[in-house]
Amino acid sequence: MKPGKMKLLNVAIGLALFGASSAMAEVSFSSDDGKFSTTLGGRIQVDGAWYDEDNVDLDGESGTEFRRARLFVKGTMYDVWNYKAQYDFAGNGTEIKDAYIGYKGWDFADLKIGQFKQPAGLEELTSSKYITFMERAMASSAFATSRRIGAGLSNAYDHWTWAASVYGNEEDGDDNGGDESYGAGARVTWAPWNESGKVIHLGLWGAAENPNDEDIRIRARPESHKTNTRFVNTGKLMDADSIIKGGIEGAAVFGPFSVQGEYMAAEVDSGKLSSGMDAGDPSFDGGYIYGSWFITGESRKYKKGKFDRVTPNSTAGRGGIGAWEVAARYSKLNLEDAKVDGGEAENITVGVNWYATKYVRFMANYVYVDADPMSSECSECVASGKDDDNPSVFQVRAQIDF
Repeated sequence: MKPGKMKLLNVAIGLALFGASSAMAEVSFSSDDGKFSTTLGGRIQVDGAWYDEDNVDLDGESGTEFRRARLFVKGTMYDVWNYKAQYDFAGNGTEIKDAYIGYKGWDFADLKIGQFKQPAGLEELTSSKYITFMERAMASSAFATSRRIGAGLSNAYDHWTWAASVYGNEEDGDDNGGDESYGAGARVTWAPWNESGKVIHLGLWGAAENPNDEDIRIRARPESHKTNTRFVNTGKLMDADSIIKGGIEGAAVFGPFSVQGEYMAAEVDSGKLSSGMDAGDPSFDGGYIYGSWFITGESRKYKKGKFDRVTPNSTAGRGGIGAWEVAARYSKLNLEDAKVDGGEAENITVGVNWYATKYVRFMANYVYVDADPMSSECSECVASGKDDDNPSVFQVRAQIDF
């Protein structure tokens, strides 16, 4: 890692240690009259992954990485204006994550303009600090819109939330030399039962995007980030008129037990394969379902249509053992349809999480992958000469946020 990044990480660790001894982990400042406030924070996630390969030589293979190393600043001005700027220093480059200004002066909705997560998917909208497994399910990675530059309106009530936005995709325009693609999306959630430790969540989202002569590519890693191999990958779908996608969500929390699942699908109108052949209006789908149990009795916290921070009943280092959680997930992604040979995969993941404190967490995941058939766009898969592959992954994470 470059020296400049190491200095930033040293600052981050210092802030984390300072925050861990405070009532709040984030470091905040405010003006005497209360009209201005600023908060500094971030997260560090250090991962290690070990792959038991089958037929395919996985690109990336076993090793370690900073999965995320982020710093952010956020604040408010004159009560109704707010902002956030968040940068990620993991890997070999600096990336803007969130960068937006907001307005909260209306009763019916809050306004946000800039780059932020679009309203798509329960697992995607739940922060990486709080997701149950180290990586989101394949379907979430493949279909959820994630961060885009745009403008959105949203509001949250005791039992339901709604959000809608319009957005572009700056990277498409830069990479391909044409006008960037654009889209619109919306999400609504309803929690008929929303109490501490007792939650039922239902949600629905959808998005329509115009590629604007740009390429579409849908793909996902095998729920492990260290490898770059993607058993499921549509390759580039060119000259598509539109892509329509959406999903349904469900979750329930009953004290220390919880279940969560989503089904997602996408349909591409027109489009051509990289060979120039008609893609045949393909439709793709996928989803996941999982359950978790806090052995030590805690509950997952639900807030404004997504899950939030877990607070252990006791703190490790202060006479307690923290919170211990076990979980299991089944996920599936199918990118085989019409003339697109994008592959199909099913994963089974077993995980153990130790929440040592409110802000420190350690994770361990075992992932069994069943890719059958594999994508024709996966060069490592084609080189193996096999139709299917069954690797397994053991991966661990140390995480602190502040």
